[in-house]
Amino acid sequence: MIVPTILLGLLGLTAASPVASKPSYPATETSKGFKLVVNVTDPSKDFKPSIQNTFITSIHTGAGLALVGVIEGDGRIFYQNGTKKEQADSKATIITDGGTPLTPSGLKLTNDTDSKTLSTAHLDFGLGTPGVQLSSSKAWSLVLPETYLACNESLDYYQGQYFVTIKQARITKNKDGSTNRNIPKHCVPIRLFPECAELETLPEGSYSSHKYALDSRCYKDVSKINWRLYSP
Repeated sequence: MIVPTILLGLLGLTAASPVASKPSYPATETSKGFKLVVNVTDPSKDFKPSIQNTFITSIHTGAGLALVGVIEGDGRIFYQNGTKKEQADSKATIITDGGTPLTPSGLKLTNDTDSKTLSTAHLDFGLGTPGVQLSSSKAWSLVLPETYLACNESLDYYQGQYFVTIKQARITKNKDGSTNRNIPKHCVPIRLFPECAELETLPEGSYSSHKYALDSRCYKDVSKINWRLYSP
């Protein structure tokens, strides 16, 4: 049988066409509320016991003041606060509600006085740091800026007891052009991924407001993601 030339051409194109590949990132859902899950980016540097898939929580350090720590059980529920324009302009914030009546505490970064590259994460009453928000990338949803650390530190407020606290490191360039991630020896590099959670209705009399709570891209169950298949 003689096959028409045009059909041969089409068959050739079909054979040459690559098979559609699966997305190189895990599927997300949409929710106003979410928990933040720790992902250790270098498992060889993980603490013992491991902090992989632990949740972000607060460490009370005074009236209306708290550092950011980790917990094995359910963590705090967060939401992104701001307008869509603020979100697009990287000026949204991340908030959690707490206290009686419920009051907003913002995720914020405060420069360490003894370091030019490190900042410590806080959950103090009030607004968070603008730009500390979830990424708008279609591929990934994680907390920006991306270079977070989990650090094993003693806290004076607790008579020197050690806690895992969250910091952020600014990447710098060495004179030879190489990159310095500025990770102290007592810290490990992490990412913070949002896990979808219900943002509950505020009771009457709350100081918090969900009027500008943004829809956020989050993951159904971060602990079930096989990160070896992906590379954010």
